[in-house]
Amino acid sequence: MNNNSHEDLSNLFIEQGGFLNKNLIIKYDNEKGFGVFCVDDIPPNSLLIDVPHNLLIPVNKVDDITMFRNKFKQKYFETIADNNEHLGYHPLLSNNFELKIINKVLKNNENLNKDFSKKHKVFNNLSIEKKKIELLSLTRAIFIEGYNQKFFMPIMDFVNYHHEGLNYSNSKDGNVYLKSKKHIKKNQEILINYADATDAVTFFLGHGFVDNSYNAFKIKKNELNFKLNTISTFNEKYFSKENDIYTFKEDIIFNKNRFSLNVQQFLEIFPLNQRKEMLKKILKTYKNLISIDVEDYNLTKDSIILKNFFKSVELYTKIIDNYLELIERKWKKLN
Repeated sequence: MNNNSHEDLSNLFIEQGGFLNKNLIIKYDNEKGFGVFCVDDIPPNSLLIDVPHNLLIPVNKVDDITMFRNKFKQKYFETIADNNEHLGYHPLLSNNFELKIINKVLKNNENLNKDFSKKHKVFNNLSIEKKKIELLSLTRAIFIEGYNQKFFMPIMDFVNYHHEGLNYSNSKDGNVYLKSKKHIKKNQEILINYADATDAVTFFLGHGFVDNSYNAFKIKKNELNFKLNTISTFNEKYFSKENDIYTFKEDIIFNKNRFSLNVQQFLEIFPLNQRKEMLKKILKTYKNLISIDVEDYNLTKDSIILKNFFKSVELYTKIIDNYLELIERKWKKLN
């Protein structure tokens, strides 16, 4: 690749109104790719990066990443196209054998299995160029609610992922910006958490990688259905009811060693002395919906896609085990 391409892009970015803190520098590593690092200390609440709305690139407006009249867009896609080797191992590119193994591992988790199979089918019906754009958008584009669409975010997307990283924000004028929360030391890498809390497998199937820092698990709304003849408390704000079937209407999120506040409202439907064990039982059920066959694992070590997939499954299990332990330790606080 052109080792100076990201420097040229940074200069164009600043010339056209973008902001990159003077104490930040973009570095390229042959193994890790791009990263953003401090060349000097940065105090808390400092603006790090600000991408003006006019430099955000709508994904649905990109038809070919090799042909642009706009110099800035041309340089942006040239730069990231030279740093996309990892996209060749995205699970959406799974061959029939890899897809068969993924489906086998997920077969008992109906929601995950159907969702990925559908996305894989849709992806494979795309043209070659559209596939490139889709893969890039999965790791470099963000959805901005005010505009109801996804955008590529030049320079901002050079900041690498970490579950405990910073969060970008959207301003009223449509800019995407990043501020420091704590003092950032010289030579420290800037890291960002750009993903909603889901689970490790969903994260991998969407982004094509999973970081060991990931620490979230989500039970989606309307997934929890219970047939109960008697209940402790029934709150219509949180539950829908059809005959004697009660369905919880909100997501329940376990994230960064914390539980979403609605866990209490969910558990109120059960007798007090059953609540802890019921919550643990539900998490164990989700844990057991995904499992790796040892024979399959040994047969697929040559596949980078499956190697990374198995890593996400192991992390998925580890995260649920962590929250099972936290329930035991923090149960009195939960009540």
